[in-house]
Amino acid sequence: MSEADAVSKLSEDWPARAAETVVGYVDTVRQATTGKALLASRFFVYGLVLLLFAPILLVLLLILLVRGLTSFFAWVSFLNIEGGEVWPAYMLLGFVFFVIGTVLWRKKGR
Repeated sequence: MSEADAVSKLSEDWPARAAETVVGYVDTVRQATTGKALLASRFFVYGLVLLLFAPILLVLLLILLVRGLTSFFAWVSFLNIEGGEVWPAYMLLGFVFFVIGTVLWRKKGR
């Protein structure tokens, strides 16, 4: 390949190379500026959604747990508990929450 061919190929290709260079710089600047802002906004939005839905899910889980324990205690025959009586589920969950609260309260003093 001669020098004239190289110069003509270079002169034909320079707009594409210039455009690629400009696009590369724009992508670099965009990533440096808006990339962190997008990450922070996503973190904020997902955290807000979690903050709004967590109490609802916690209440539904507690309802499910009470209903499940009530059905379990009615199913177990040696306990002599009639179907629909909720007090054993309340008593068991109260004891579990009492133990968890006691453990957390003792750790608070440390």
